[in-house]
Amino acid sequence: MSKRFKRDLLPKSKLKKKKKESHILGLGPKMINSIVNALEEDDKIHVRKIVEGLSEYELARLIESLDHNKRQELVDILGDKINPDVFPELNEVVQEQIIENMNEDQVVKIVNELDSDEAVEILEHMDDEEQASIIRRLDPELKFQVEASFSYPEDSAGRIMSRDFVSMPDDWSVKQARKYLLTETELPDEFFEIFLTDSHWHPTGQIALDKLLRAKPDQKLRDIMDGEICPIDAYTDQEEVAHMFREYGWMSAIVVDNKGRLVGTITVDDVVHIIHEEVSEDIMHLSGTEEGDVYKSVFSIFKSRSVWLVTNLFATIMAASVVKGFQEIIAQVSTLAVLMPIVASMGGTTGQQTLAVVVRALATKELTSRNTLRMILKEFLVGICNGSLFAAMIWGITHLMFPDKIMISNIIAVAMLCNLMIASLAGILIPLTLNKLKIDPALASGVFLIALTDSGGFFIFLGLAKLLLF
Repeated sequence: MSKRFKRDLLPKSKLKKKKKESHILGLGPKMINSIVNALEEDDKIHVRKIVEGLSEYELARLIESLDHNKRQELVDILGDKINPDVFPELNEVVQEQIIENMNEDQVVKIVNELDSDEAVEILEHMDDEEQASIIRRLDPELKFQVEASFSYPEDSAGRIMSRDFVSMPDDWSVKQARKYLLTETELPDEFFEIFLTDSHWHPTGQIALDKLLRAKPDQKLRDIMDGEICPIDAYTDQEEVAHMFREYGWMSAIVVDNKGRLVGTITVDDVVHIIHEEVSEDIMHLSGTEEGDVYKSVFSIFKSRSVWLVTNLFATIMAASVVKGFQEIIAQVSTLAVLMPIVASMGGTTGQQTLAVVVRALATKELTSRNTLRMILKEFLVGICNGSLFAAMIWGITHLMFPDKIMISNIIAVAMLCNLMIASLAGILIPLTLNKLKIDPALASGVFLIALTDSGGFFIFLGLAKLLLF
């Protein structure tokens, strides 16, 4: 039976309230400025006095608010006085930066004070050799739990679950359960539910503590338990776990191995973290950036973004190649050069709108096999509506700008209609195709969309011009 337990198993509303109050009562601009001034003056006593009494969450936010050098100075001054629970609260990038400057003894001491899922969060970002060295030195129970977690794929339920729970045989009486809770010395500090299992460690139900307290002493636990449980397989992807919590309104869930045995639990505070992580990741990927860029060095940011920009460069070169093929007619009718970026730009914007909706729908499981065709048709109709509206608008604007070139007004109107319809379809078909190929749609869709809408917009507009004007 696992005895270690998650530090903050609170309902979501309490977690929000706790963090909001911390921000109001503790950390603020004045305190941050005071810390910066004390660090600049090398006043270590004053630094320790200022941060004294801050919660783990507040201290983590304070560390993140400082620049890289000041951050390291603060950590060095506080030394072993930093509560290990601060480290899981830190942004992943900041956490790695701080731990990189620690020796192995310090890291082992910190990890040994954490729960298994938090220890895994810190260790999984290290290289294999350093990770193995630290795991070897952990306390036996934590070592076993961490090694078991690493046996599951990254971003799976088995990797993020906590092995810190209280379980009992379902054939115990209420009296036996109460006696165990009163006499056992290694129970978690906080817990709200007891998980019940049969003789083979298969979960059969769970009981809230308040229900246990109200029950009669001679009743069997299986007779008063909540038997409507839905175990999560340890290999389930964390996005699917978050979706299940949202759909069923769970506060916690049981995790089982491939033999159906209880191996851990996932609580709502874990899921809140997952949702934040996945949403942030998708938003950042759509623009070619990464979460944590605000804490990275200039070179690290440059290195990660340049890959995206190089890819976009080739997409732009493709569009330029299309234009090159029509350079003779552009030279003869310079008006085309003035107007053609409008068609491509409107197509790109339209596609990005559809892309954002579809990527979110895929992430939240709102887009399924049952409604995919309906969604494609809907986006196509939206493309027709937008295309018709903006075709009419651009026809009128072009006619006002070039009243003697009515054919060019007609050409750009038709090109606008066609490109916006294509962009709407591309905005949904590209992420759907990438998702089918097991490629992250948020990461790769933007590049293909830009290449298609820019090249397509230029080709349609200039192709119509060549066909109708020459």
